[in-house]
Amino acid sequence: MACVLTTGYTLGCRDNIGGVQAVYIGEYNGDDLTYSLTASNVIDAFGGATVSFYTFEQEIETGSYTENGVFSTENGTSFYEQTLTISLHKLDAALRNQILVLGQGKWRIIVKDQRGLYHLIGYQNPVRVSASTPGVGKAYGDLNGAVITFLGKEPEPAHIVATAAALSVIV
Repeated sequence: MACVLTTGYTLGCRDNIGGVQAVYIGEYNGDDLTYSLTASNVIDAFGGATVSFYTFEQEIETGSYTENGVFSTENGTSFYEQTLTISLHKLDAALRNQILVLGQGKWRIIVKDQRGLYHLIGYQNPVRVSASTPGVGKAYGDLNGAVITFLGKEPEPAHIVATAAALSVIV
């Protein structure tokens, strides 16, 4: 297969913003969840055995999402490592139990960025917790809660999800 570049990239206005607004976590149910893609590879509908995605709100500048492309010339391989870090406040029994379940399960996650765009991680492969650091802190201004890191690996970058499609599975 030939790799053909058909467009370039133009700088736009400086009206961009970073950060994670909210995260929506749903159970990974294998190939039972299907996607409808537009010509631009945007997910515009979910089908099959859909799952509910539960909301994990984020304070500004606490959650982060990155997607590192990993390319090997020697092996002729490429994939994308998707890393999501969220902060959850007020460590109590309910949060402890939620951390336990998240650490044991396989997930699909929709990330809503500060610009209002939705990104799906776990399109083809499940996302798993790779680290969690619950604690009560030391100083008054420290985090009493948990930071949880999720890791996914996919053959392609994360797909953007149309707002209507995202809202159809978010509870």
